[in-house]
Amino acid sequence: MAIGRISGPLLKANLVRNGVDLAFENDLLYIDVNNARLGVNNSSPTTDIDVVGTTRSTTLTVDNQLDVGNLSITGNTISSTLDTISFAPSGSDPVIYNSKLQVDDLQLTGNTISTTVSNTNLELRPNGAGTLEVIGNTNITGDLYVTGNINTGGDITIGGNIVIGDADTDTIEFNAAIASDLIPETDNTYTLGNATTRWKEIHVADLYTTTLNLPTLDIGDLTFRDSTITAASGTDFTIEGNGTGGARLGNFRFSGNTITNVQPGGITQIVQSGTGYFKIDTNNGFVPPRGNDAQRPTSYAVAGMTRYNTDAKAIEIWTGTAWASPAGASGAVSEIQANTIASSYALMLG
Repeated sequence: MAIGRISGPLLKANLVRNGVDLAFENDLLYIDVNNARLGVNNSSPTTDIDVVGTTRSTTLTVDNQLDVGNLSITGNTISSTLDTISFAPSGSDPVIYNSKLQVDDLQLTGNTISTTVSNTNLELRPNGAGTLEVIGNTNITGDLYVTGNINTGGDITIGGNIVIGDADTDTIEFNAAIASDLIPETDNTYTLGNATTRWKEIHVADLYTTTLNLPTLDIGDLTFRDSTITAASGTDFTIEGNGTGGARLGNFRFSGNTITNVQPGGITQIVQSGTGYFKIDTNNGFVPPRGNDAQRPTSYAVAGMTRYNTDAKAIEIWTGTAWASPAGASGAVSEIQANTIASSYALMLG
């Protein structure tokens, strides 16, 4: 049986080396007694225990700091002498699990990303021309502020009230058709355009309005400007009712060749201006109001009222106190009286 020997000066009883290092197989185990260091496969240990090779242990307890390559573990902190720390688990479905991860002011807990400092913004910034892509449905609780453009390839459904723009200098541009009604929230409250910024043209099939205020309105051959309606040159201005209906203008109803004052007891007046007069330009006659004695106006008769009396078969005028002949005080000759006078003269003159 071979007995191993330790070369060099003999150990003293208390194993004190007196400043002389002890080597086993040169560097298999090296004890640096001057610097109180132990080297394994290392004859020049630079730390308390300096191992070159692989070290296995079932339990390793480090009270202060553990340095592994470029990594240092101190307390609950892992740091690196390089810019990055890589975690690379193995297996077909590698997972790094922790209930909470905090990087500076950013904290990941479960499926929630939050900031640890109150009133601090959470910023997601792609690099360069990259984009931030969210796959799946996205719910936002709170306000969404966007600086730039919003582009969508699908539909946008927004519940609640919508405010677009914060000043009248902001603009909205529609490059697509509107496939719904435009209904104001409150009746007779809001305005489309204003006195200085007006829409150029409005194309509608039907227009329903209680009030229409326009400086000029062209409809077909008609032009409405202020209080004047003008037809195109050489064009008649025609107002017609539909079917048996007529056209109303104030208290007057126009239907065919009939003008009716629809106000009960209303007076129809033709008023001339200055030296103008009323003229009926025709070769035929006109038919005045007519009726018998019982139908004469009474309470509402005014001086100058003229009518044809079907009993007397003569024109009569209301003088203000009585009905009289327009021929004067002697009265007019009726048809019967004229026939009687003619017969008398025929008998006398033969």
